[in-house]
Amino acid sequence: MTAQNVPVRWGILGASRIADGSILPGLGKSAAGKAVAVAARDETRARTLADRHGVPKAYGSYEALLWDREVEAVYIGLPNHLHVEWARRAAAAGKHVLVEKPGAMRCAEYQALDGVDPALKISEAFMVRHQPRWIELRNILRSGRFGAPKTFSSLLSFFMTNADDFRQKPEFGGGAYYDLGCYTAMAARYVFDAEPRRVLALMDTDEGGIDLFSSVVLDFGQGRHATFMVSLAQASSQSIQIVCERAFITLPQAYVPSRTQPNLILIDTSADHANSQIQTIEFPALDQYEAEVTNFSRAIRGEDVPYFGLADARAGAAVGDAVFASARSGSWIDVKGI
Repeated sequence: MTAQNVPVRWGILGASRIADGSILPGLGKSAAGKAVAVAARDETRARTLADRHGVPKAYGSYEALLWDREVEAVYIGLPNHLHVEWARRAAAAGKHVLVEKPGAMRCAEYQALDGVDPALKISEAFMVRHQPRWIELRNILRSGRFGAPKTFSSLLSFFMTNADDFRQKPEFGGGAYYDLGCYTAMAARYVFDAEPRRVLALMDTDEGGIDLFSSVVLDFGQGRHATFMVSLAQASSQSIQIVCERAFITLPQAYVPSRTQPNLILIDTSADHANSQIQTIEFPALDQYEAEVTNFSRAIRGEDVPYFGLADARAGAAVGDAVFASARSGSWIDVKGI
């Protein structure tokens, strides 16, 4: 077996719901990576999670996992306000890092990762970008077959009922934008293959200080606009609609695709409202978390696969900064990185 074919050895920081329900099952099915260690602040909890997924090692501290020389890559599934700190510590320990979204609550926080070894892979964990459907969507848009994309719109919401969820706490990076808006903003940037110039945002916050509803307009220039709404206080919704010069493209179940039914891209090329000429492109049901950890593992081994590094994460955080600044001021805010 060549070095390229040896599965990447992963450590999991945090016994979180997403680690338990998504990342560890994805690694269990991946031929490119395998989990070898789990860490939590409670060793019993770490051992319970490790045993449930057949992982050999369990640690009662995050530091102990980072000292493990067998671990090559670390997944960070901690609450939002801890992401950058532990990404920095993992990189300092020589580990590749897949950090759960949002990678940082503010763009300036990424300065903590300045000077890390450029050989290390560090990526924000937007699993949707590893769907074959999303990859094909970008190929379609870049081909120019239907002309340039001009408008993007998206809805993403669910009704959060757990009062103890960290997403209810502003100091932990709670709220609709950090949990859901980072996805929709990323999707707009992905579709236009560009960064927005300015932002206009409206947020409705609850008495605890988190945004329950956020509506955002991103201006990409050259007549390209993105609009999206995210919420933690309304029924489940997830959609993406893109209007190109010669086609209307829809992604049903855009962010959480079916694991049992085909996933679709719908392309309507009708020239008038009274008719429809819809082409349907089907993709097999999939586990997008398996695709995410597989692609990240393959990128570590030097393969040419979809990979989004720190520059992309910084750009996304700069958009988030502008969104919150606009919501505070009620005005358009230019997007500025660091």
